[in-house]
Amino acid sequence: MSSECICCGADEAAPHLRGLVRCPRCTHVWADLTLTKEELQALYSENYFLGEEYLDYEKEKPALERNFSLRLQELLLRVSAGGQLWEIGSAYGHFLQQAGKHFETAGCDISEHAVAHARNELGQAVQCGDFLQLDAPMEQDVVCLWDTIEHLSEPAAYLEKSAAQLKPGGVVALSTGDISAFIARLRGEKWRLIHPPTHLHYFTAASIRTLLSRLGFVDIEIHYHAFWRSADAVAYRLLGYPESRWTAPLYRALARCGLLNFSFPMNTYDLMTVYARKGDAPDPT
Repeated sequence: MSSECICCGADEAAPHLRGLVRCPRCTHVWADLTLTKEELQALYSENYFLGEEYLDYEKEKPALERNFSLRLQELLLRVSAGGQLWEIGSAYGHFLQQAGKHFETAGCDISEHAVAHARNELGQAVQCGDFLQLDAPMEQDVVCLWDTIEHLSEPAAYLEKSAAQLKPGGVVALSTGDISAFIARLRGEKWRLIHPPTHLHYFTAASIRTLLSRLGFVDIEIHYHAFWRSADAVAYRLLGYPESRWTAPLYRALARCGLLNFSFPMNTYDLMTVYARKGDAPDPT
């Protein structure tokens, strides 16, 4: 991966945590590796949603839907209903399904498995492919990247194209981790969101603001909300994965007894929800 910072353009990256480098100017952090488009797409097979990144993405639907509902409520405070909404990284299509009650929706994902589910199970207008290569509709009112931007090898290019597709005054909405948060600094390389190659970029409030401003976005808002989580998925990560002779049996016993069949809200203040409005023109610098 390039040593040039995608947020501020500085070419002075320094080693940070193991496998990561950091821009001393704007504090952005990224993985010190390069993936081909084919390697990147291969990461998001069915296994990604069933046992690798997620215990079972579909079983986590109740918690995911609560989070999407909260995001949609916030979005509707900033954008009038009835317009066009595009989602990059639409996964199984759960957010698009909810957003479709208020917007004309469509989206894309590089995972063939996820796109098939969104189309066949939920009837969503989702394309399979890299957003940068797609002829996506212009004049969008909203472009969303929920828990997506950290997975991208070229986040700036995606946001730049998003800006080009947005109507004047249109909104980009995204969520991602904040590696400058207290818990992230406390945990260091053991912070739960550090896991290249699926997570390649690690933003801070300062670096995402720098990037969005450089691309011509204005009225940038950053919020830290509680997110609903599946107790089963949390317990799996803490006790069952990777497999341990001591904790895995405890996880399986709790799961068999049905004691993990609930969701709960938690705010660790290391997850950012970001809204920004398209300005007049990008800063040429």
